Amino acid sequence: MSTLFAALTTAGNALDVVEQAMGVVQNNVANASTPGYVTQTLSVSADSFDPSGQLWGGVTASGTQSARDIYAEQAVWSANQQVGAATQESTSLQSLQSIFNISGTAGIPGALTNLISAFSAWATAPTDSTARQQVITAAQGLTQSFNAASSGVQQLSSQTDQQLQSTVSQINQLAKQIANLNGEIRNGGKSDAGANTQLYNDLEQLSGLAPISVEMESDGTATVTIAGQTPLVMGQSAEALQLSYAQPAGATIPGASPHAVIQSSNGTDVTALVTSGRLSGLLQFRNSVVPSVIGDGTEQGGLNQLAQAVADTVNGLLTAGQDPAGAAGTALFAYNGSAPTAVASTLSLNATATAANLAAIEPGPPAVSNGVANQLAQLGKTALTALGGSTSTAFYSSLASNIGSLASSASTAQQSETSALTRAQNLRSQLSGVSLNEQAANLMQFQETYQASAEAISRIGSTIQYLLTTMQQLQ
Repeated sequence: MSTLFAALTTAGNALDVVEQAMGVVQNNVANASTPGYVTQTLSVSADSFDPSGQLWGGVTASGTQSARDIYAEQAVWSANQQVGAATQESTSLQSLQSIFNISGTAGIPGALTNLISAFSAWATAPTDSTARQQVITAAQGLTQSFNAASSGVQQLSSQTDQQLQSTVSQINQLAKQIANLNGEIRNGGKSDAGANTQLYNDLEQLSGLAPISVEMESDGTATVTIAGQTPLVMGQSAEALQLSYAQPAGATIPGASPHAVIQSSNGTDVTALVTSGRLSGLLQFRNSVVPSVIGDGTEQGGLNQLAQAVADTVNGLLTAGQDPAGAAGTALFAYNGSAPTAVASTLSLNATATAANLAAIEPGPPAVSNGVANQLAQLGKTALTALGGSTSTAFYSSLASNIGSLASSASTAQQSETSALTRAQNLRSQLSGVSLNEQAANLMQFQETYQASAEAISRIGSTIQYLLTTMQQLQ
């Protein structure tokens, strides 16, 4: 009789284990689309079986086991870092590219064309008041085009500053969440599927923002650093990054915009470590691309360089000439000469320049009535020393083409890196993701086992009941 009761207990335990296994399957199916979740399986072990020693075997459940593959996770994080940087660079460069028209019919190239055409018409009729007024109007249009382009780039720079602050805040928030999850996992055991899922989901989000290195500890917690050097999460402690601004090394230009700087929690400059993730894309655009256009403490910027070269060339020719009254010529343009990186933004029509005092006459000897106007009409073809020997139109074309080339390369990189990320995610899914077909097969197997265990319990119960009834009848 004791053997039957032992068998009943064994079958009952088996039934309980099967119920747990079916619960794990149900949870897998329910979380198949949950970010960060991987397949869980119930760990079971066979109990000792030795009838002579009253050991009747059976099965024991010992918690759940995760199918997560840390190498697959790291491959996803690495690819996600590259996607974060490439996507941000592509987005920023496309916005910048939209400011620099290369068709020649609008923006700065269109305004330059209009001014050169006005100079040509004036050279043909140097005393004609209408031709003179067209020069003034075209010059005004050029200043507005430079102002608009400079303003557009400055707005992008300001937006990038806001995005930098937002991204740093996101990084710090995720670091706090990971530290808190480390505490939950450490206190509740690393087999906590819910905390584990959230931890890996947060790590994947963080990888898209910054170049993180992750070390998974034996207790299931994560240690996170920036590029393997600057601590971000250590156990239950999170270190906050900071955004600040400073002039770049070797800065000599007064009044220039500073660079964005990323600092660790103790104030150490870690900007150089940020080589991937969205933060990297923002820094690259803010500290490298934008200065190449509107300058920083080490360079004037192509847009300011062009604006100053055109203004100085035109002003130099006009002030060397004579107006119809025989007076020395007046400069056509004005700008803030004390701020080299603000030339394009401050370029304006000289307040004293009028159609009447435009100096078309080249004094000579011999004097040429349209000598200055003729030279100005060749502005688009004149190699300017301030532009490295390029013409104004060629210099602008080079500036705009370079931006377009950067945007195209960034777009190509984004597509390539996104494909690499997709491959890494697919591999991870194959290794540890939830397969609904597999879970359905497992469920059918467990149902059959459950039915068999239930049948065994029923038959053992019937046998015990029969024996008890027989014994009562024999008494």
